[in-house]
Amino acid sequence: MKVKDLVKNSVISCYIDEPIECAIAKMYAANVGSVVVLDRSGNPVGIVTERDIVRFLAQEIDLKTPLEKVARKTLITASVEDSIISAAVKMIEHNIRHMPVVDQGKIIGVISIRDVLRALLTTEAFP
Repeated sequence: MKVKDLVKNSVISCYIDEPIECAIAKMYAANVGSVVVLDRSGNPVGIVTERDIVRFLAQEIDLKTPLEKVARKTLITASVEDSIISAAVKMIEHNIRHMPVVDQGKIIGVISIRDVLRALLTTEAFP
């Protein structure tokens, strides 16, 4: 099974100059645990996750702060052609729970560790 088999939805995103509140609202509305942060040309430049939001709240960072000041800038990605095992290993190595999926350099979705675990358990339980 490949990573492309796990991508179900479009990319939930905010622009780099939008506030943290944008990320919170979009995560809530889409019932997801992360948003990809884009520059105004639509290029991915970072990611914000639920875990980051908790950290911002604990540090009392103003939720009107632009995402460019707080988003994690290093994107760890998976290719649509990567195996699910490869994606799982990458997520474990980098201690991440959400990973953007790319196809020919473009982000087409985000997978979560839950997606990966569900796929692996399904494959194991129902070969």
